[in-house]
Amino acid sequence: MSHQNCNILSIAPYRILPPSSGGHLGIVYVHHYLGKLCQDHVVSTVDNSSADDYAFQLYNVFPETPKRYLPFYKFNELKAIAQKYDVNYIYCDHPYMAPTAMALSRKLKIPWFLRSHNIEAERFRTFGKKWWPVMKIFERFAMRQASGNFFITPEDMQWAQANYGVSPAKSHLVPYGTTLDKAPTGHDAAKKDIAATLKINAGIPWLYFLGALDYLPNTQAVAYILDEIMPRLNKNNLQYQVIVAGKGLNDDLKKRIENTPNILYTGFIPDLNQLLKACDIMLNPVILGGGIKTKAIEALGYNKIVVSAQSGAAGLVPEVCGDNLLVSPDHDWDAFTTDVIKAAGMHAEIPKTFYDMYYWGNIARNILAILKGYNR
Repeated sequence: MSHQNCNILSIAPYRILPPSSGGHLGIVYVHHYLGKLCQDHVVSTVDNSSADDYAFQLYNVFPETPKRYLPFYKFNELKAIAQKYDVNYIYCDHPYMAPTAMALSRKLKIPWFLRSHNIEAERFRTFGKKWWPVMKIFERFAMRQASGNFFITPEDMQWAQANYGVSPAKSHLVPYGTTLDKAPTGHDAAKKDIAATLKINAGIPWLYFLGALDYLPNTQAVAYILDEIMPRLNKNNLQYQVIVAGKGLNDDLKKRIENTPNILYTGFIPDLNQLLKACDIMLNPVILGGGIKTKAIEALGYNKIVVSAQSGAAGLVPEVCGDNLLVSPDHDWDAFTTDVIKAAGMHAEIPKTFYDMYYWGNIARNILAILKGYNR
């Protein structure tokens, strides 16, 4: 079977376009780069915008309402698409629609694969959700029934094998990636331009944190920057500028930032390219949440030094990150601050091995090889 006559029916259980989070981008880019190699038919919700800029075909089938999660909902519509294009594989993001994917697999006599963005039951447990034991039973069932499982992090893959009994033969590491296949240039020019726009000093290290700031792990991370990291940096007399970017920051943290020297909140920035080129160090004091921290991958792709707590570095493979990844134990803010000061004096270059593993084009080729290598 050549790439050209390989057809995939993919199920994305929520709006992904326009992407508004790292999770959305992770789905969009997987299917965009898969669509460059084969015919990828992505079934998602009716509230998606156009996919004209991407290489996959988008079908707005599911409603916005929770009804879409009912087992076998819209089964006939999905079956019709699959039969029209003679699909060879079913690819399902998240376990929520596993019953539908399983039924399609049986009806069409083709394998189905599940991509887990994290261990959902564990994520719910850490957030204090009371229904996490129910999700654990459902998630375990879905993973064990799938023809193959794609995990974003080695930790999640090992956890599923140990706790859900997922076969190693059905376990595949498919990380979150970057659109960059090499380190970008233009750091100094970008820093000069942004310094003029934001009226900040271009001659000192810029430390940054960005993300969806109404998401609890990220909200907590901003508080750690203000309460734990900056006071320690000030005691060590480091000259620095912190930039916090993203939408959804609460009013209390906004006011605190306004009243604190050396830190600036920019709000939502539609095009992050110049900012990411300009900054020097990514602060990643994220403790809560499962799966990989997508902004850390993005930062490493831009050849930034990432200073991270242990939980925030989950899923990253240090061996391919060179000297660009510095990790300290969770809540050890003295060690974290020491790493920031160390990073401020470093000039690291991300190695080629990082892009070999994390470039989306390479990730898509690996997924396709796994699909084509499947044996019942």
